[in-house]
Amino acid sequence: TLLYTIKFECMMATEENNAEMTDSVKTHINHLLSELESSETQITPTVRAVYEGGFENQFGDCLSERINSLDKDIEIMCSYHYQGFIDCVNELLKVQTMVKGLQSDICNVDTMLAANSAELIDSHQSLITQRLELKNMASTIQAIKLCIPVLEMYEKLKEEMHNKSYYSAIKILGHLEHTYLPPIASYSFASIMTQQIPKTRQTIKEISRCDLKDFLKTIREKSHEIGLNAMWQSHQTMNTDIPIEHILGRKPRNIEDGPLDFLNFAPIYRCLHIYSIIGEKEDFAKEYHADRKKQADLTFKFLPQSNDSSQNSDQYNTEYFCKIVGFFVIENTLLHTTQGLVTHTSVDELWSLFLSCLGNLDQLLLRTENQPQMLLDLKLLLVLFCQTLGGYELNVTKLYKLLINLYQKYCDSLQSLWKTKFKEVFGKDNYSPLTVDSDVQLEQLMGCAYSAVDKTDIKFPSLLPFSKLVPEIFTLMEEYIEASLQFATHLDLSQTEVDDLVRKSTNELLTKTLNDCLIDLIKEKNLVLSQIVQVSINTSYLQRYSHCMETFVSSKTGCTVSTTQAKDLYGLKMFDNVKEESKRQIHVKLTEKIDEFFELSRYNWTTTEAREYPSDYMTDMLTYLKNKFKTFTQLEQSVACGACEEAGKHIADKLAEIFLDPGITQMTRVALDILDQDVIAYEGFALDEPVKGVKNINLLIPIQKLRNVINMIKQSDYDKYIAEYNPSTRGNVHPDVLARILERFLDKEAKKFSLKNFSMNRNDKEMNQLLEAVIRKLRTLDTSLGAGSSTPQMIARKLSMTHINF
Repeated sequence: TLLYTIKFECMMATEENNAEMTDSVKTHINHLLSELESSETQITPTVRAVYEGGFENQFGDCLSERINSLDKDIEIMCSYHYQGFIDCVNELLKVQTMVKGLQSDICNVDTMLAANSAELIDSHQSLITQRLELKNMASTIQAIKLCIPVLEMYEKLKEEMHNKSYYSAIKILGHLEHTYLPPIASYSFASIMTQQIPKTRQTIKEISRCDLKDFLKTIREKSHEIGLNAMWQSHQTMNTDIPIEHILGRKPRNIEDGPLDFLNFAPIYRCLHIYSIIGEKEDFAKEYHADRKKQADLTFKFLPQSNDSSQNSDQYNTEYFCKIVGFFVIENTLLHTTQGLVTHTSVDELWSLFLSCLGNLDQLLLRTENQPQMLLDLKLLLVLFCQTLGGYELNVTKLYKLLINLYQKYCDSLQSLWKTKFKEVFGKDNYSPLTVDSDVQLEQLMGCAYSAVDKTDIKFPSLLPFSKLVPEIFTLMEEYIEASLQFATHLDLSQTEVDDLVRKSTNELLTKTLNDCLIDLIKEKNLVLSQIVQVSINTSYLQRYSHCMETFVSSKTGCTVSTTQAKDLYGLKMFDNVKEESKRQIHVKLTEKIDEFFELSRYNWTTTEAREYPSDYMTDMLTYLKNKFKTFTQLEQSVACGACEEAGKHIADKLAEIFLDPGITQMTRVALDILDQDVIAYEGFALDEPVKGVKNINLLIPIQKLRNVINMIKQSDYDKYIAEYNPSTRGNVHPDVLARILERFLDKEAKKFSLKNFSMNRNDKEMNQLLEAVIRKLRTLDTSLGAGSSTPQMIARKLSMTHINF
């Protein structure tokens, strides 16, 4: 129909336009016709293309031709298949009858089937309903299966929280959050649980933080007991000779338990695990370190009370160091039983903090000043402290250095105590030779110096030259060395280093303490000459036996000067200083006693009563000196001779001082003879060798000038003196001095004296004239000497107008 419609339209157009078609237009129209034949869609585009091209007529012609061609083809095809079509229609008619019969059968079957399946349909509907219910039930069961474990876990969480099993609770929270709740996240109660999890976790964190605080409080309270047990067990392990019970004050409550048995570490482990699960392990470690740092600041401070007694002070020291040991034992335990909570670096930082706090121990040292036993106890406590913490991998080298420094303070304290003991020995000594009844008694008295005593000539009972001061000094020295050695042991030092320390402290005792005590003793004003002599003798024997101190030190330390580099006891040389001071004090006491005798002298320079014997004071003085010098037999010869020579010089000076007194204005020859008797007595004393080994010439030289003057005046041998005078000649009297002496014999009162006592062949007038002539010559000689050589000595003599000297 469509084609015929198009054909009609085209025929109408052809009639209007009879133009001839070109080949290109014809080709285009054929193309459009092909599209119309093959296209099953609308023909509008093709028609539009025809009208737009302006060849409607040509297109209509071509379309008519195509239609005619197709009609012819259809007719040909129909003619060819017509018989077959007839056959098919006949067959269809036959089938129609059969179909009707089949349709009747189907209707019957359908009716029968409908009647028979009504009940089945009802059963099917019921089955569908039941299956839907079953499906719902299965879904419900599945949901319940998912929810029940969640509810059980949540219930268990509540139960664990109630039982304070926070580690289990935090693990349950993790399971709930990551495993159980995500599958049921659509349920409202699951949403509520999800919201509660962070709050519960925060609650557990706060509770864990409180547990940490409680644990820190507990370890602070139990640090002392832990440290006490650790130090006790360390002592048992090392098996040292430290008096542990005396140092620590008491035994641990249960010695068999280890130091860690006093503390339950479960809270800190639980907190660490909880924070590890939460993922905040580092924050927990930082918080723990901060709290422990605060505890360390409080624990490490040494703050004893200033009014504590000695016993309370020792107890405080013990508690202090036990707490420190307990502190680091706990840290070491956590270092080896946890990962990341405590590290070697953190322990070293805390140890450095403790070492920096050791400066506060100066307060302790001030409290133990002059208390060597307290210092020794402190040393033993520190040694035990070092040994214990050294076993816990801490570097205690600095503490041992502190102990070595503390050794010097201990020695200073010992020396102060020994100074008192030395003075007690000096005060109790009778400064008399010591009597011993047997060799056993001698050995008991002398101690280490017994081997040095020469026993070949000793017959018991025997009187030893020295007093009991000598063996008591040696005993005190032995006690000091042993006390010093007590501190020097256990200091992690070699045998040679211990020996050096002991020798150094012994040298200080000798050079400072004993030397000062002996010097002070010798300088005491109430000490008499015999006591000073005995002190000098004692000092000589102390020096003679001093090598025993070397042997004693070596026997105690195991080192000898010959086999090691040990230092000798150079302090023994201080006895030379003491002997020198005793020598000087002997001189002082002798001169003081001589001065006392000279104060008894009463010379009457105008007397005319002659006598042939010395003055009483001179006799008594020389007798006293002889008796005293007899006690010098045990003194060293140089000391005894020096004392004797010093006494002789002083006697000569005193006689010259008396004779040259400017206050004497007149003098008789009788008085000169009396003085001469005293000089003769002294000369006799000097020639009798009052001290063994002293040279007579050394005693006579000091009196020589006085002897020359007396002889010159008695012999009137002035011309020889004037002719031979030489100021450089030893023993010559100065002309001015001699002139002043002779002037005393020119006094007017001298003429009143009788000439019967003068052994001279001149009268008084001739004598005075002679003396005046001699004085003038002496003045002239003095003037010529002064003009020729004005030496400082001669100028001084000229300027001295109030005192005459030789």
